[in-house]
Amino acid sequence: MEASGDFEKAIAQRLYEEDYRVSIVNPRRIKGYASSQLQRTKTDAADASLIARFGQREEPRPWEPASASESRLQELTRARQALQKEKTRTQNRLDEAEDEAVRRAHQNLLDEIDGQIEDLEEEIEEHVEENPKLKDRCSLLDSIPGIGLQTAAIVASELGSAEQFESARQAAAYAGLVPRHRESGTSVRGNPQMSKVGNARLRRAMYFPAMSALRCNAAVKAFGERLKERGKEKMVVLGAAMRKLLHICYGVLKSGRPFDASLHPGV
Repeated sequence: MEASGDFEKAIAQRLYEEDYRVSIVNPRRIKGYASSQLQRTKTDAADASLIARFGQREEPRPWEPASASESRLQELTRARQALQKEKTRTQNRLDEAEDEAVRRAHQNLLDEIDGQIEDLEEEIEEHVEENPKLKDRCSLLDSIPGIGLQTAAIVASELGSAEQFESARQAAAYAGLVPRHRESGTSVRGNPQMSKVGNARLRRAMYFPAMSALRCNAAVKAFGERLKERGKEKMVVLGAAMRKLLHICYGVLKSGRPFDASLHPGV
């Protein structure tokens, strides 16, 4: 089935409980497959047939539901991210407002949002502390310079078990952090861009930690310096640092060992 903003998970859960093999696939993969099949008909029956053929041919990775503790952590971290987005919007409105009454209303809302974010962060910390498996994962991630507990909680809940990925690159692709190249013959040489086809929540969670890691994480800093020496632009370096940082997150989760800079050379 196609991913549809979590609306698909209820039926996926039921099918899984009935011992069906379930796969949840990014809709862009289905759309690309439809284009390759030159399908022009757009009906529910045609779409269902197409998805069935895609599943038979591509054999996508089986889906497994998260545990109750993992599901709750994901719900908590997603609520916190949503409030942070609302905080940014409210701050922008406050900055643009000139009327004192309007500014006061936005400031009151901003204070309320800050309080709710703090409450959720405390809830996340308590939940992680109460669950040994989540605590172990978050502790491993928290050992990485640039990654704090709140980011670790997002990675632990959105990435899930490292065992479901065969490589760090596959984990980065899941987050939409792999570069997308645009080349054709000798005349078309577009600059590589981040694919952004993947888990947007996980990708956003890497942004500010990557900025921090470029300053305080020896492996990421060395990697960034090498890219700068090659003349890469600032945002290209930051995107590569986000990908590198997620590679490191995958590495510590896969190995079960805390961060060791010597195992992650800046190349």
